[in-house]
Amino acid sequence: MTDYEMRKIAKYENECYVESLKSDDELLDLIYPPKFLNAKEAAEYIRIPLGTIYHRINEIPHEKVGKRLLFTDRGLVRWVKRMTGSKEH
Repeated sequence: MTDYEMRKIAKYENECYVESLKSDDELLDLIYPPKFLNAKEAAEYIRIPLGTIYHRINEIPHEKVGKRLLFTDRGLVRWVKRMTGSKEH
């Protein structure tokens, strides 16, 4: 097998691995733990006004811990993609 063929196989295996990560949230969370953000940080992260976070809170994935709202970076990205019609890459 040539070096070129070996690199081509390695690239294909890597692409398959990345695709499997996208579909396995538990595995993805183990490898890349989600970052938790408060409402202000979430608004800054997706570059929208803080008021929009509160106005659209029923649409945006979040958890409530006591009186605090917590968002994950991954959940925010998925929500933005759904709202804009973007496909996940």
